[in-house]
Amino acid sequence: MDSCFGFHCGIDFNVKNHSLRSKICLITMESHEERSHNHRRFRKRLNYTDQFEIPTSIQLSVIGHVCSPYRERFGTPRQAVISKQTLNAAPQNAYIQLVDNEKLRMALRGLDKFERCWIISYMHLNQGWNPLVKPPRGPKAKQGLFSTRAPHRPNSIALSALKITKVDHTLGQIHVFGIDLLDQTPVLDIKPYVPYADAFPNSAAGWLDGLDMHEADRKLFYHSISYCLNSFY
Repeated sequence: MDSCFGFHCGIDFNVKNHSLRSKICLITMESHEERSHNHRRFRKRLNYTDQFEIPTSIQLSVIGHVCSPYRERFGTPRQAVISKQTLNAAPQNAYIQLVDNEKLRMALRGLDKFERCWIISYMHLNQGWNPLVKPPRGPKAKQGLFSTRAPHRPNSIALSALKITKVDHTLGQIHVFGIDLLDQTPVLDIKPYVPYADAFPNSAAGWLDGLDMHEADRKLFYHSISYCLNSFY
């Protein structure tokens, strides 16, 4: 024990005082970590990424799908936190069903300790997109697509922050509350919602700042026939 202690910390393992040995070891370890940090900070930078070409297309695998009460776009919430003029005018329960894969079921471990999760999904029913769109709230002026949450995008990726109500490791299911996705929507990934990294409540919100959100929420996101015909906005 002593010889191992002395070997790893680089100190005289014949020191009898255990408390003193511990302090010396802690100081030695901190010095080693500091040296390692400085070494990484001042070392020559590598051009690792230069060895690869920038991909122009990628292929993703579906890890599951949404089981939702929403089976048509009309009446589906435009955001998970908005429920006015939607099905039953209230947030709905749903669940994510993973594909039958033991590794994916194992990957659920620990998720039930989080209150919320991010669901990254693919809006497979959307077709086409426009660079400028007219949002359903605020001034009747077109905005750049990337400054809106319009569902028709170059890549139809959806990001939903949902409340976790239950995780079933046996069946490979994540039960959630406040779903804003259609039934059978393919799921690409699941991540825990981490408040310190994911929440910035005082951030500027561009053209949304200053809007009467209560008035805006009385307007349906999926309100026009043109949307149902895949020509949203």
